[in-house]
Amino acid sequence: MAMKESQSQAHGKKSKYDPKKRKFQNKKSSADDNLSPANKKRALKHERQSHRKHASSVQPAKEVWNQLRVKTNDKETNIKLCAELHELLKGKCLEVAMQHDASRCVQGVLQYGNEQQRLEVVKELCGGDAKKDDDTKNQNVNLAELCKIQYAHFVVLKMIKYGGRDEECIKLIVKSLKKQMTKLAVHSVGARVVELLFGTFPPKSVASLKLELYGPQYALFASVNPSGKDNSPTLPSLTEFVENNPDKREPTLSHLQALLQKGLDKSLTGFGYFHSLLLDYASIASPEDIRSFLTPALAEHSLHLLSTRAGTKVVCECAAYGSVKDRKKMLKCLKGYTRSSLKHRDAYLAILRMCDVMDDTVLVNKMLLGELHQNPDDEKNEEDDEDKSSSILDLVLSDTGSKLFLLLLVPKEEMSSSDDGKSTPRWHKLLDPYEVSALHQNPTVTENGEEVPTSKKESETRRRELLVYLKELLVDVCTKHTEELMRSKSGSKVLIEVCESFASEELFQAIVDACADESEDEKTLPLFEDPVGHLTLKHLFLSETKKNQDDDDPSLARMFYSKFEGELGSIATSNRGAFVLSSLLQTCVKDEAKEALKSHKKEITNLAKGGKDGKKLAGCKVLLDALK
Repeated sequence: MAMKESQSQAHGKKSKYDPKKRKFQNKKSSADDNLSPANKKRALKHERQSHRKHASSVQPAKEVWNQLRVKTNDKETNIKLCAELHELLKGKCLEVAMQHDASRCVQGVLQYGNEQQRLEVVKELCGGDAKKDDDTKNQNVNLAELCKIQYAHFVVLKMIKYGGRDEECIKLIVKSLKKQMTKLAVHSVGARVVELLFGTFPPKSVASLKLELYGPQYALFASVNPSGKDNSPTLPSLTEFVENNPDKREPTLSHLQALLQKGLDKSLTGFGYFHSLLLDYASIASPEDIRSFLTPALAEHSLHLLSTRAGTKVVCECAAYGSVKDRKKMLKCLKGYTRSSLKHRDAYLAILRMCDVMDDTVLVNKMLLGELHQNPDDEKNEEDDEDKSSSILDLVLSDTGSKLFLLLLVPKEEMSSSDDGKSTPRWHKLLDPYEVSALHQNPTVTENGEEVPTSKKESETRRRELLVYLKELLVDVCTKHTEELMRSKSGSKVLIEVCESFASEELFQAIVDACADESEDEKTLPLFEDPVGHLTLKHLFLSETKKNQDDDDPSLARMFYSKFEGELGSIATSNRGAFVLSSLLQTCVKDEAKEALKSHKKEITNLAKGGKDGKKLAGCKVLLDALK
């Protein structure tokens, strides 16, 4: 009691002790008593902000920024406001950038300022001019710390985005981030800066920073390009460097493995630079390393990797060398994304690879191919089954989606001879070299000193089993949408292979009917004169000549001849139509076709020599040679 009285006397008349709250309360002014709770909270907030560093500059800077960000401002207003904002923040950018509510003011100068204002801010944040060598360590720490702070890293992103065209800004930023990349690359916030840095700056400028990710020793091996404009280091191929220096392989693999593990722990699989790092690791790692470390770590993250070309290649390698358990995890991860992946510019390769190496074809059909039987337009259009479009029409017409069907339609062992006399698998000609390298056949791993294949089934057996699930869909799309497929580059390839694998009178009749149909649109050319359509017909006739057919087998050439027997003369008068008939003359109806074209030989000869217009038709010349 005596203590309370002494405290009360010490505070005097200005304070009153409150026994409930156990503290003295200062008497507030009558003005403060009249404030509402919201205004009291606002006043307390302003009071706290007034004690922060550079509060006198930050408060007016925020007001100017609020005016600057208005989209209806004209150019002169923005220039004036940005100059005012830059003047308020000059010399204080580093401290202000770390404040959560004032960071946007510095971003405003970088976004709306001119080159000189932007350069001054970059110099201040990086710690000075790149030519100075005062305190390099402090410069590095300053910018690297900004990259790791939740609000400040947005300032660095704006520096990279709007300073990417200024060589001096690039040099300042790159120099300030040296020796910091291994930490930033696996930091949850700094990873965003690394992603934009590698995606925005020229490759030569960030070559030295990329080398840091391979290990500390690689910065010493950055080669100098004397033929370039400057002596900036260039990034050597990691694969070539390891081949030339085999002793560096193990240290590099160990460093990359530790770095990748940290990134995987922090779920950085959505970043493009991380995909490139994974591909670099896969390019120098042995199949056993991929099977033991990479595949188990990435099996459940496969979908995130499909957004880039490098990530998709990594998924293909993991599928090739992974165990049965890991492959099943990857299948579950891709379930429900087959259609969207097949239409993606990179992701389709992963679907092709899974179909190419998985032994459990029943599971592949259930997880991946089963989705193709569902038409995405069924919910929108309630039509009869006959009028509905095929569920795989969009895939067959796409350049990437059609390759799944081509890969399953063409036998793996079927060879084709090239012009130089070398024979290569025919399916190689339907894909580009990069796709062929990603789908390399018969992957093996070493177990107990022996090479063991990762897949037990023969590739041809897998192909046939999967094709059974898609046979009905393929025949249906080729029958319902024949003309559309014949006029499409991707669709025509699928149509030709379907005709070769599943020849039927119904399918051939659909092709003949498509040739006979006359479009109502005047701009649409007849199939005989269509740039793609006439080639489709030509290849269909030529593929029929390679088969040993019996009289009872369905023949497109016979059906075509019986339909257009009286119109062959008019078809022969067009350049592309003549090419179609020249291929028809190589089929089983060549004698009948020659007889029908005899009466038109004079007209074909005139067109081959130039005719009335003086324009020689190459197709007529080829047809004339075939008639001899």
